[in-house]
Amino acid sequence: MSENMPTYYYPQLTPAQVQLAFDYVLAVDADDTATVDQLTVDLLPHAGLLVAIAQELVFPVTALGDDIEDVCADSFALNELGVVFLMAIRTWASDCPASAAPAIARCIAHFVCQVFVTDPQEGHRALEVIRDGRVEQARAAHSAVGEHR
Repeated sequence: MSENMPTYYYPQLTPAQVQLAFDYVLAVDADDTATVDQLTVDLLPHAGLLVAIAQELVFPVTALGDDIEDVCADSFALNELGVVFLMAIRTWASDCPASAAPAIARCIAHFVCQVFVTDPQEGHRALEVIRDGRVEQARAAHSAVGEHR
């Protein structure tokens, strides 16, 4: 898995929501229909969860960086591909959340397998590691927000 994966906090998502979204992605990736069906009941009222997870994984990899000297034509193309990809996922999730959820989960799993690991066979394990880290980040973010109130 990439050592340079950015750290993001989910201040708008609770640790339970982050856990739910990643568990759903993992269940879809594993073709675990029973778990997918069980998690769908909790996920569908929160259609934006998968979109938020996708955004936090895709945007840092595709967005233009701050180092303007390192920017080339491919950088702009990659940035726009990321934007279009996320716009499509967001629209799909809002227009038909029930049918979009499994496909968005597959897109997230595929993206992680292609971008964050060198061996796609390690993709499922990478998703578990990312999930665990992101749940902890959400806990830390919510603890910090609670301390400032």
